[in-house]
Amino acid sequence: MTRIDGIIILDSNGKPLITSHFSTHPPSYPSLHIDAFNTARQRSIAQDKELDPVIWVNTLSRTGGGMSGAGLCHLEREGLFFLVPVGQEVNPLFAFSFLDSFLDTLRDYLGEITETTIKDNFDIVYMLIEEMLDEGHPMTMETNMLKEIVLPPSLVRKILNAAGVSGLQTHTNTPFTAPIPWRRSGVRHSNNEIYFDIEESLDAIVDRRGNVLSSSIWGRVNCNSRLSGNPDLLLNFANPKMMDNCAFHPCVRYNKWTKDRVLSFIPPDGKFRLLEYQAVAGSSKSQIPISLKANLVVEENGGRFSLTLSSRLNTRPLEDVVVSIYLGKGATSVSATPTGDRKPLNHGLGGHGLKEDGVGEGHVGGGTWEFDPHTQILKWSLSSLVSTERAATLTGSFTSTENQPVPSPSFDVSFNIQHHSFSNLRVDQLKVQGDVMYKPFKGVRQMSRAGKLEVRW
Repeated sequence: MTRIDGIIILDSNGKPLITSHFSTHPPSYPSLHIDAFNTARQRSIAQDKELDPVIWVNTLSRTGGGMSGAGLCHLEREGLFFLVPVGQEVNPLFAFSFLDSFLDTLRDYLGEITETTIKDNFDIVYMLIEEMLDEGHPMTMETNMLKEIVLPPSLVRKILNAAGVSGLQTHTNTPFTAPIPWRRSGVRHSNNEIYFDIEESLDAIVDRRGNVLSSSIWGRVNCNSRLSGNPDLLLNFANPKMMDNCAFHPCVRYNKWTKDRVLSFIPPDGKFRLLEYQAVAGSSKSQIPISLKANLVVEENGGRFSLTLSSRLNTRPLEDVVVSIYLGKGATSVSATPTGDRKPLNHGLGGHGLKEDGVGEGHVGGGTWEFDPHTQILKWSLSSLVSTERAATLTGSFTSTENQPVPSPSFDVSFNIQHHSFSNLRVDQLKVQGDVMYKPFKGVRQMSRAGKLEVRW
């Protein structure tokens, strides 16, 4: 059967914080994977290469009669490394899918996943691992079920621990006896309300002439349900045909969706992800709400650049716009001048200054720029960009210790757009059925952002 061996959590220095119980392996098994990961990571840093997501690790066979091997799947989040060894013929996507679910659960319990929060909640993390992973097989993955077993961190739980009381729930009404596995029994709220967040991200590659070479839109519908009883919901979209390759929460009745393109479900209590989807491809160029005209000339020991940024979206402003580029190994300094209709920020610093960590920064109309000599990355930031304003520009030059610098072949662009949908997906109607006698408050919010948007120069 498909199984994973366990979970290992390392700090930013590669030292173990959490190691689950590898019952079917010798005691040295987790140490071999930790050493192999740290060695591979140091090698990739020294060679300036990206670390492979799956690493092969030579290990002793379970019978002790010779050498064997295992794959090591790993992720980095907030400076921490999460390792999942898989010692059998296991699809790595199985391990990564479990890791994503585990990290979502940790985020729900701890708020932020940092070294400090994990150290402060060792007992909770270990109990979650034991409940979510049973002899290598994912078991209790639903957050509502887990919260019936493992108390979330709170002042009350700390008082119970100080008194010597276990952090396990003592309710007789356990989630395994609930009629709906993802929703506990007897849910009551003083205010019955449900909120839907439609979030979409745009991945695209644009050539130097502004032609869209490839583009795709990925979306998700997050839900925050605070409804009493067991409400049965029917969610209708105005244009459901825009959604393709959908992935649903287990609460969604899939047959109803395939037949009528309507979401029918009894929601979990609290926050959860209702579905993920890919938008059907439309007019690619109209999906790109931003225009970047980039010109970069590489010269001896440096180069010159000129950027012009404007918005194609007439209905909404683009917020938190950031254009960045890696200027190549050896880049040491940047001199740049941004222009635009925006008012100066921190005008007292003049055209450019230095932060305490030695990072150069510019503060004038048309946004701010900064260059980090440690990462050799130049960033140009604008708080907002409106189509009615004249285009913002950034012109300047950079120096490098390399005779012929090799900057990145493209600029990375990021932005956010409030109350906007790339695919024009809209919620049409929400009906509440089931054994409920109330009319809940319903709210829908849209948010669009750039995913991996590259503009070549």
